[in-house]
Amino acid sequence: MKTIAVTFACLSLVLAAVAGCATRTASPQAASGETFTGEVWTWDDRENTVTLRRGSEIIRVKTTPDQMRGLQLHERTTIRGQLAAPADLPVTTQPAPALSPVPKGPVDEQTLTGRVTAVDPSGRLSIDSEHGALHVWVASGANQRFAPGDQVQVVTSVQSVEMVPGAASVAQPSAPASSQPGDSAVVTGRIIGVDRGLLVVESPSGPIQVWAGASPRYAVAQTVQVRTNVSKTP
Repeated sequence: MKTIAVTFACLSLVLAAVAGCATRTASPQAASGETFTGEVWTWDDRENTVTLRRGSEIIRVKTTPDQMRGLQLHERTTIRGQLAAPADLPVTTQPAPALSPVPKGPVDEQTLTGRVTAVDPSGRLSIDSEHGALHVWVASGANQRFAPGDQVQVVTSVQSVEMVPGAASVAQPSAPASSQPGDSAVVTGRIIGVDRGLLVVESPSGPIQVWAGASPRYAVAQTVQVRTNVSKTP
């Protein structure tokens, strides 16, 4: 079983960062370069890159902040900029954080089945499930284990966390790691979108989208820990 883990603490709760809440406006200075059209899969505000899916092709575009304003996950859009090299997804990132996540509250665990629709070799899967599109992390080299059309099972655990200063002791156990075979990942980040049980959660490599069930506990700007396990089914 391949496992990756990442913690992403965000101190700003500015709701203008929520995907889909801002309306794209024209900038007096347009980004230079070519135009690229595709489905928005991820984006990185720090590096000003947008990852687009064009059929089975995944590309990264280096652009400007004004071109990224108002992006929505899964929308079809056109970005002006320069083609960027593929980014390597870190297998493990454990910097000394200023804040540490302390899990609290119950764990929501869901098991879904679906079909892989796109694979990013650096470590992301797009899956069509009975509850809509899912976008999750897996280990690097994903194209060696998964391919478009594969039937998969996705086990997701979601739990609220509180960000506290320093390496605080955990009073309550976090969502348990999966013991099933397959690719597992852990993301701790802020919710930037909620849509009838689907959560969009920020992460260093761009947003992920998971199914948490019809729980009223989750809201935009709340910080959660998401654990996923993806395995192929017969």
